[in-house]
Amino acid sequence: MGQKISSIAVIVSLLFLPALLGLGWQAIALVNWASRGLAIALLFLCIDQCRMAIADLEQVAEVKLLVQNAQLEQFHRVTIATIVVELLGFYSAIGWLGWGVAIVLLSQVGFNIFAGIQLQPKASAPIIPWGIRDRLPVFIADGLGLVLIGCWLAGVQPLVMALGLLGMVSIYGLVKYGVL
Repeated sequence: MGQKISSIAVIVSLLFLPALLGLGWQAIALVNWASRGLAIALLFLCIDQCRMAIADLEQVAEVKLLVQNAQLEQFHRVTIATIVVELLGFYSAIGWLGWGVAIVLLSQVGFNIFAGIQLQPKASAPIIPWGIRDRLPVFIADGLGLVLIGCWLAGVQPLVMALGLLGMVSIYGLVKYGVL
């Protein structure tokens, strides 16, 4: 018998599904390659962020069974706020692609500034301090992504900027999921 799908996974997936479908449609239907490349990058990022939202919320629920403290509550609030802003960005991207990307990237910056911890439900200490210094590589990547989308929005080499973002998202996914 397979693993049971949590209610968190179902709800989060249903929240992200229309955005995924809209971005998928844009990736196919857009004729401008700069926009199409950006839509594909955001589609990949949307899939990953849906998965991360599920993982974070499931970890919060698991750790809450073990521990109740202010850090965990703040992490939970920051996670919910990030998911809301991400969804706003993903849905906005269906009509305003570049601005949607900018909103999603800014949500990532906000999460990494305010989260402050990492959750490891199986560890003896399930709440691990994880400050801004620990997240420095992520901030650098987010900053580069914001520069690229800013240039794309300004019309500076939009195809190059879109391909740069697509390359970043692709490398991120390959590294994160163990292909590289």
